[in-house]
Amino acid sequence: MNTALSLCLAFLGLLFSAFAFVFAVRKEKACSLIGGFNFFTEAQQKQYDRARIARDYQKLFIILALVMFAGAAAGLFLGWWAFGASIGAMLVLLFRDFHLFAEDAFKKYKL
Repeated sequence: MNTALSLCLAFLGLLFSAFAFVFAVRKEKACSLIGGFNFFTEAQQKQYDRARIARDYQKLFIILALVMFAGAAAGLFLGWWAFGASIGAMLVLLFRDFHLFAEDAFKKYKL
C-alpha cells in the first residue's frame, strides 16, 4: 500500500514539474493558462506584469513538485501520514492566494 501512495505522489510531482517546465519555457505566453487571467481582454492583460506572474507560478509549481517528491519518499516509510501531509501542504499552497475575483487575484501584479 505504501508503494501505491508513493507512486501517486510521484506522479503528482511529475505533473507539477511539467507545469513548471511549461512556465519556464513559454514565460509570458504561459499566462494564458492561468484561470481568471485568460478571461481578461488583451488590453487588460497588458496592465499586468506577465513576466512576474509567470515566474511566480513557475516557482509555485517547483515548490509543489518538491513537496510531492518529498512526500513520495517519506510515503515509503510512513504511508498514509506522508500522503496526508503532502496533500495538505499542496492544498495550503494552492489556496493561499485564492480569490473570488480575478482582479483581486492579480492586484499585486498591476503595472
